[in-house]
Amino acid sequence: MRKLSFILVMLMCVSTVFAQKSKVTGAQNYLNSGKLDKAKEAIDEGIQHEKCVAYAKAYLVKGKVYQGIFESPLPAYKELSKTPLDIAYDAYLKALELDQKGKMKKPVKAQMTNMIPNYTNEAVNLYNQSDYAGALAAFEKVLTIESMDMFKDNPVIDTAVIFNAGMAAQKSENFEKAIKYYRLSIEHNYGGAKSYANLSNVLKKAGNEEESVKYLHKGFELFPNDSWMLVELINYYMLGGEPQKAADYLDKAIALDPENGSFYRAKGTLYEKTEEFDKAEEMYAKALELDPNDFTSQYNIGLLNLNAVSAKHKEVNEIMDAKKYNEAIKGIYVEYENVLPYFTKVLEMKPDEKNSMMLLKELYFKLRNEKEEYLEKYNEMKSKLDGME
Repeated sequence: MRKLSFILVMLMCVSTVFAQKSKVTGAQNYLNSGKLDKAKEAIDEGIQHEKCVAYAKAYLVKGKVYQGIFESPLPAYKELSKTPLDIAYDAYLKALELDQKGKMKKPVKAQMTNMIPNYTNEAVNLYNQSDYAGALAAFEKVLTIESMDMFKDNPVIDTAVIFNAGMAAQKSENFEKAIKYYRLSIEHNYGGAKSYANLSNVLKKAGNEEESVKYLHKGFELFPNDSWMLVELINYYMLGGEPQKAADYLDKAIALDPENGSFYRAKGTLYEKTEEFDKAEEMYAKALELDPNDFTSQYNIGLLNLNAVSAKHKEVNEIMDAKKYNEAIKGIYVEYENVLPYFTKVLEMKPDEKNSMMLLKELYFKLRNEKEEYLEKYNEMKSKLDGME
């Protein structure tokens, strides 16, 4: 009786294996004719019966079907799977694992070769969609495939992918991997100043400031005329409380790229820190000359002028003589009027910029008794701000 049961089980298994292979063949035929939906249905059903036999070819076909889904330009086919590349990749690895006679190596290698651009394109798409963690995983898949034994006869050091993996890791705040890939980029002389600047940036964020500064200066030594490197040095010293060093590097940047308004704006910010306000305004004006839509420079000029008038207003308030006070305060109101155009211009650039609206409201309030129109504008601005709360 036990022997009969065993025979029945074997017969059922053979029958299942035959059905499985039939489904695999059907999936391959559907794939060849471009019917990916039918191919997926057939391979998904056929591969469920793996307990009866380890059938390497089934996984090869599964990989091809799912890779075909990824590569298809038709939305209806693309919707068949959310992660077709990863499913295909795992299927190819399973095919190699089950391969007893070495028949899978050549066809799997051919498919894996095509997966390199597939994963690269996927990584770029995910990066552009701001899915930086997903982009990193896809770039790493490219590097994993390229390092497989099947490609050892023609080894590839894909420096562009290594650098881009660093970028994706940095954007996803995976600083450990960002450091790893930027170090590799530098080791393979790829990325130029950007590799040094970005490595410095992630080292600092990871808490290793000493090494961060080392790479910043090493990058500047190697690429002294690279604006990317200069910007990183400028930012480091501006934020680090050493404005003179930042100014030196800014002068270098301006000499290299005198039409770049952002450098003049940055120097204006430095002059504000050292309380050289006339020089700061001069730099902001130069930035606006180069880029009339430079909102920050326009706003900063307005604020410089407003602060200067406010300081004078405080001095006038200390005048005890009524006649002298009345004469002086008239001049202050004229100066407040002179400030108005700066912030009205800011609102032309950004109509809903709240800080400028609040400053204008205060200015109109100060001037409400000078001209009737200022009281009207005060009420108008107040109404707009109240509507934004």
